Amino acid sequence: MLSTDPVALVASNWRQLPPPARHVRVGLSGGLDSTVLLHVLVSLRDSLGLTLSAAHVRHGLVPGAEVWGDVCGSLCAALDVPLVVCDIQVERHHPGGLEAAAREARRAALVGLGDEILALAHHRDDQAETVLFRAIRGAGVRGAGAMRAFKAGAGVPGIWRPLLDVPRRDLLAYARAHGLSWIEDPSNADSRFSRNFLRNDILPLVEQRFPGASSGLARMGRLCGEASGLLEELASLDLATLALADSSRLLRAPALLLSSARLRNVLRSLLARAGEAMPDEDRLREIERQFREPGVVAGVQMPVGASAICVYRDCWWLESARIAPGPVALVWAGERSVDWAGGAVTFSVGVGQGIARQALAGQICALRIRAGGERLRLHAGAPSRSLKNLLQEAAIPPWRRASLPMLWVGGELAWVAGVGVAAAFCCPPDEPGVVPEWSGLD
Repeated sequence: MLSTDPVALVASNWRQLPPPARHVRVGLSGGLDSTVLLHVLVSLRDSLGLTLSAAHVRHGLVPGAEVWGDVCGSLCAALDVPLVVCDIQVERHHPGGLEAAAREARRAALVGLGDEILALAHHRDDQAETVLFRAIRGAGVRGAGAMRAFKAGAGVPGIWRPLLDVPRRDLLAYARAHGLSWIEDPSNADSRFSRNFLRNDILPLVEQRFPGASSGLARMGRLCGEASGLLEELASLDLATLALADSSRLLRAPALLLSSARLRNVLRSLLARAGEAMPDEDRLREIERQFREPGVVAGVQMPVGASAICVYRDCWWLESARIAPGPVALVWAGERSVDWAGGAVTFSVGVGQGIARQALAGQICALRIRAGGERLRLHAGAPSRSLKNLLQEAAIPPWRRASLPMLWVGGELAWVAGVGVAAAFCCPPDEPGVVPEWSGLD
């Protein structure tokens, strides 16, 4: 007997979604959950004005799974729903294990189809399992917030989970009542996988001792999701007070006035926005400790995944931890753009700006990295100064200096990225010039 009506619940959930999306693609594994979801949406197709399609992802991890696409095809043909079958390769050495690798590859394939809404068949038991799994790993409030019923996409499909409040037993009852058939994935019974162990061995025991435990865990997930949203709002307010005008960098002095919990909340928010997995508590506290050390103003990079939290002088920011080395030297033959150290050196036309075009005529021009001992005169009549001192005055972080591009013209240093143009090469007013810029300092 059904304790919830999936059809009524899905219809109610749909009406709460932001308009005007109408095209929904169902992620169809062929298992019980996604089969029920597709059947429910087909029953609502006309009343809700939906355009339905489905996608099945084949990963080749389970023997015999190659025929599941045919089963999904037969189901979709009977329900008059277009189906796309995607073949993917799963990374075997993923740091999160084979489960995580398959999940990420499957999601990427589904999202890559570019629909308005991607409907997934996660249910209440999945939510409880996810909350418990993340709690065991110490994921904190953000992690325990688990799955959302709807997550808007920015340039990608919105993710809709209309069955998230439905227990699996009700999906099973619905499928039997409508005479549906589905695929039983044998890998779901393998408790060597962590999530299967929780699903098959732990949660049933917990439910026996504490009836309604899955419902309670799912409710905790929703409440943690609300708390996570409030933490993100607080982080946004704090980041607004730390922002440096006309820059992606943040001010360090006001950040030091934040409590430890509040500063770590800002750090988590920045890392989440960069798509990084959250570091464990010890690592985050160590980052905070270093951030508060006075000596950090000399310049430090603290890597977290593919990103790095950087501090230099009065500012701090998040950037890629992977800084590509610049080439030792290359000839510049007038190209508008030259690849350099993960960025590009661009040369735009200006009037009274940059390097005088006349000073470039007939000269051999080369881009080089620092060799040491370079000097530059930035103002006519002023003495030349060491590049080391000029780089310090320009507040260029130490780790950026080794790959900094410098333009040599006829054997003389004419321009240094982030520092400026040598006085002897400056473009006079009202004359044509070339303005070099390096994106690696953005």
